[in-house]
Amino acid sequence: MSSQDPRRARSQSKLLEAASSLLLSGGAAAVTVDAVTRLSGVARTTLYRNFPSTDSLIAATFRRLLPTPTRPPTGLPIREQLLELATSITQLVQDAPLQQSMLGWLAMGRDTGDDDEVGRLRRSVAESYTEPLHAVLSAGEDSGILIPGDRDLAVAQLAGPVVLARMIGLRPFTTQDVERLVDDFLRGRRTEDAV
Repeated sequence: MSSQDPRRARSQSKLLEAASSLLLSGGAAAVTVDAVTRLSGVARTTLYRNFPSTDSLIAATFRRLLPTPTRPPTGLPIREQLLELATSITQLVQDAPLQQSMLGWLAMGRDTGDDDEVGRLRRSVAESYTEPLHAVLSAGEDSGILIPGDRDLAVAQLAGPVVLARMIGLRPFTTQDVERLVDDFLRGRRTEDAV
């Protein structure tokens, strides 16, 4: 298996550093070919050799900067693990302008088409939210505390309201709101033995 050409890797790194700086200071709209090439000192043709479209460059930049939820300690009770994880997701969605910008950009219906950087970004976002939650749910199901169920639906039930509220401009979720989300979720998934 051959490794990437070091010159190409350097060019990609410079382009992504410039795009990251622009994205953080001005949002996705600031990441233009002219702005990125000017800031990075990399030629336009090199940019297009590395990223076939502006959407590809923006998606790769978001993926590079993607914040991930904090995984809760495994020794805690399931409710506490879900609360810690839901709180971490809520803080990421509500506090990080980058996270809001990325979710809004993806929600605008960016298509993967021939450009699979957008697809990689979508998968990275999904994995960053689903992997830790799936682990907590698996532990709860394996221990008999939770009724087995659709884990992707569980992600939507726990993280979806927070994401939607942020994207359409509703008030931020409080600690009590997160507790209610988790408790409502658990009411439907706890086994009778665990109640």
